[in-house]
Amino acid sequence: MSKYMQKTVYTMVHGEIVDEYLLFFIIIATVFIVPNLLRKFNVPAITSIMLAGILIGPHGLNILQVDGTLKIFSSFGAIFLMFLAGLEVDNETLREEFKNSMVVSLFSLLIPGVGGYLVGQYLGLGFAGSLLYSVIFASHSVGIVYALMDELKMVKTKLGTMMLSATILIDLITLILLSIVIKLSETNAITSDIWMFLIYAGLYIGGLLLTIPYLSKIIFKNLEKLHIQRIHFVLFIILISILIGEHLGLHPIVGAFITGVAVSEALTKEEYDELLNKNLNAIGYGFFIPIFFLVLGMETNVGVIFNLNNLELVLITIVSAVLLKLTSGLISLRILGYDKLKSFVGSLLTVPKISASLVAASVGRELGIISDDVFVAIVALSIVTAMITPIGVKSIVVKHLDRFLGDD
Repeated sequence: MSKYMQKTVYTMVHGEIVDEYLLFFIIIATVFIVPNLLRKFNVPAITSIMLAGILIGPHGLNILQVDGTLKIFSSFGAIFLMFLAGLEVDNETLREEFKNSMVVSLFSLLIPGVGGYLVGQYLGLGFAGSLLYSVIFASHSVGIVYALMDELKMVKTKLGTMMLSATILIDLITLILLSIVIKLSETNAITSDIWMFLIYAGLYIGGLLLTIPYLSKIIFKNLEKLHIQRIHFVLFIILISILIGEHLGLHPIVGAFITGVAVSEALTKEEYDELLNKNLNAIGYGFFIPIFFLVLGMETNVGVIFNLNNLELVLITIVSAVLLKLTSGLISLRILGYDKLKSFVGSLLTVPKISASLVAASVGRELGIISDDVFVAIVALSIVTAMITPIGVKSIVVKHLDRFLGDD
């Protein structure tokens, strides 16, 4: 065996050691073949990839294990997805739709948040556990919503921009609230540390939005003909933002999204097309983002849904969370003047929960805020909403493309 082959990195596939080439062959083959097969049945690409992950993962056929390498690529996928979500938001339309998105955000936070707390109290979770349920019920999934709307070409529509901005705002707030719940579980009281955390979080977000556009304009001008160097600069800025945010206790996806919004402010139309369509989209959607959704599927144990011992807890959690989100979405969108069909689709977009809810559930279990049974119920909630909702949204939008892609 050559020295080159001896240095090959190995990983576990189906319980056997294989090299990284087979690992990535399985991954690329999966994310290429499965979505194309299921597209005929109107299954969104993100759902297809997650289903494929469940199938080949340790809770399915056990063809592939989630190791350190996949976790790293998955983390980069989540970061890229959030950065692209921020970069692709039309800031002018976002400003125009800001008031409307605030209405949706307010209803989508308050109704599910209060309802989640009351459900937690009914289930006997205590103060901290009920607060955690409140955060989980209020949370959205930017990753799923953005990827789905991008696939359906809805990002640039008024409804799409408003729902995406509302989803992002809610995700940011719930991630910050999760940090507060964690601190409350440690101190059992609102302390100066919590207030300082909120102040630092506000300064961090404001600082990124003020400094990154200014620096980006200077760098992009100096690197006008050096496209590769521009990509390196963008990656550098993303990582710097994430490192600073992590030091403050903020989730990496917060920094990634805010960086995307800030960078987009510095781009001309030509730079935007060059940077986004020809480079970053290819890097993100060509490799990292599919791995993120694949790993989400691989880490999902669908068997928890069929555990009869937890059936009542699971049903109460899923039904109440979905109904509360649908109700809040329908009320807010009808107030804003959207018709019944668009209001229903918009409310469906508030239902999926995956990243923030699973992070919250994992942290809650580790800190002893919730039991293993409650953790299982939250995992089941994430599975059902992340898998089924995108299929429903796509089936409706595809049947009424003119109404959803035309002028609102």
